[in-house]
Amino acid sequence: MFLPMLKSTAATSLALFASGVHSAPPQTRAALSCSTSSFTNVVTLPGVTVTIQSAVTKSGTYQEAGNLGFPQQIDLLPSLCVVTVKVTNTSDVPTKPQSSYRFGMFLPTAANWNKKIMTVGSASFAGGINWPDMAEPVHYGFATLSTDNGHSSNGSDLSWVTPARLYDWGYRAVHGSVVVGKLLTAHYYGKEPTYSYYSGCSTGGRQGLREIQNDANAFDGALIGAPAWDTVHLMPWISKMAYNRLSNTDGTLGTDQLNLLVDTILAQCDSKDNVTDNVISRPEQCNFDISQIVCSDPTRCLSQAQAQTAMTTWADYTVNGRLASHGFTIGSEDQWPVYFGDTNTLTGFDFSYERLWINNDTSYRWQDYTDQAVLDSEAVNPGQATANRFDISAYRTRGPGKKGGKIMMYHGLADGLIPPKASLQFYNQTMAATGSTLDDMRSWFRFFEVPGMQHCFFTPARFNAPWYFAGSGQATQLRLLPYLGIRPARGDGWSVPNHLNNSSYDALAALVQWVENDKPVDQVIATAFNADFSVNRTRPICPYPQVATHRSGNINDASSWKCV
Repeated sequence: MFLPMLKSTAATSLALFASGVHSAPPQTRAALSCSTSSFTNVVTLPGVTVTIQSAVTKSGTYQEAGNLGFPQQIDLLPSLCVVTVKVTNTSDVPTKPQSSYRFGMFLPTAANWNKKIMTVGSASFAGGINWPDMAEPVHYGFATLSTDNGHSSNGSDLSWVTPARLYDWGYRAVHGSVVVGKLLTAHYYGKEPTYSYYSGCSTGGRQGLREIQNDANAFDGALIGAPAWDTVHLMPWISKMAYNRLSNTDGTLGTDQLNLLVDTILAQCDSKDNVTDNVISRPEQCNFDISQIVCSDPTRCLSQAQAQTAMTTWADYTVNGRLASHGFTIGSEDQWPVYFGDTNTLTGFDFSYERLWINNDTSYRWQDYTDQAVLDSEAVNPGQATANRFDISAYRTRGPGKKGGKIMMYHGLADGLIPPKASLQFYNQTMAATGSTLDDMRSWFRFFEVPGMQHCFFTPARFNAPWYFAGSGQATQLRLLPYLGIRPARGDGWSVPNHLNNSSYDALAALVQWVENDKPVDQVIATAFNADFSVNRTRPICPYPQVATHRSGNINDASSWKCV
């Protein structure tokens, strides 16, 4: 097992950066050209190599060959300079070899730069620079950066594991990229960025929270979506679901059974917010009665075993009498097949975590899973990735001359990959650890639940709930849909169609207003589109504990709703 892994310190990987800087950030001057010579000996940083990839002209494209994590081509970019940076890291584990990671930068022209920098998170276990999501904030004028996490892989591949790479994925690659990225941005433009922001969902959300806990001055504002913050418990819980599924094949929920389950839940739970609109807005108020669809006729019912699968998936996972992980929320069922479907094998997440990250045993089988995996996961804490240092008072208050940091966190209530209750748990534990009241929290940290939205983006077709508000990666998904043959192209892939950079509809723009102009985010209007990108309906999403409540008028118009 990897249990004897030595603990790392946050300062180790940064020590070389801090000691190696022999030139102060530049005095204000004109920006440099997009050429290799501009970055030659910019700062003397041991192990840092800067490479100019290309200069992109307005409406140009970029695609990095061999990027397994994010292979897509990005189009309709503004004029910018594409830079990659390689950092060779001193290992936090003395007996292990050094590691290295890369990060990429989109640097807009000096005329288009908004004097700010944005770090963009990754996804799942992907190894590759997240160029597609970096393309969103660059349209606002941000210099953007994202790291490859120190390895190359698609999102469901965990086989790249080594202790050093785990630390890079866990926190080191983001931390080092932010530090070096700020230095390079200041050098390129001749002035330091005025503000630093972060945007990420899922693993990206975890990375942002982990970096805030690591360095209170990394970001002035962070947009955090559906964070996979609790790695040590989330991964065993996913395996536990798979174990339950594989050890009880009679309980398999096929497509027909899932459709029946979703339809019945919608019939019982939709109106709990006093509006019937195909959106389950108050799942916590629905006392769902599954017995209505349990019988011996498989053409119109679930079997008792299938009903038990559903109830186990909704239930909290406890080990030795304490919470290991929350279960899924009522209304998330459309996304359950991502983890388990009609076949007898789990798609993607197939016990690789226990096999490779915890036990270092390639012979480990799903039949070997026991609740001991949770305890082993806690002991190993692979890569120290779990963002559970909840006292982030230093971020709230910041240092002399700095405003307090701000966090906007959101989670779709129909998320079938990461339980929405996990985000509420993080919010509540942060409130307790910082000694805050709810009013205190609302002054710097607001959490938004999004009815009907799945993991980070999208909504089940039968719901068509308003889900789009320029959250992390959402514009990327709309931009990529045409390549899937689903919808026509929507334009330049940023902000909200017809409401570009409008803080009433755009969460990132709202965060900027909150950070820089002290304008609290009291709501953001989410949009559901038709196939031609005309607006289907809009609705406000509200900061916890407020919820959107229909007052009067058209239920498909945000103006008919109010956060109360």
